[in-house]
Amino acid sequence: MNAAILERRPTTGEISGLVERVTLHNDDSGFCVLRVKVRGQRDETTVIGSLPSVTAWESLSAEGGWVTDKAHGLQFKATMMKTVPPTTAEAILWLDRLPV
Repeated sequence: MNAAILERRPTTGEISGLVERVTLHNDDSGFCVLRVKVRGQRDETTVIGSLPSVTAWESLSAEGGWVTDKAHGLQFKATMMKTVPPTTAEAILWLDRLPV
């Protein structure tokens, strides 16, 4: 019989990582749902919050807390987020391929 293992994370804090995917972004409100690769974490983390604009491959730092959504599971709900445009050659080349 397999026992469920709950991952323990602090309820508040800050995270930073690379935006792998923008799942949702509302241009009017800024609300967004992001999939972020956080250093030291095997799986991508879902981050929800508000940003005026965001694209994949940007670096993200966020402050907030962990919440468990009934439908979507564990998420980091940000009260403050900021992004930094990509600086690596690979990321910049990837952005050049995006439609304008």
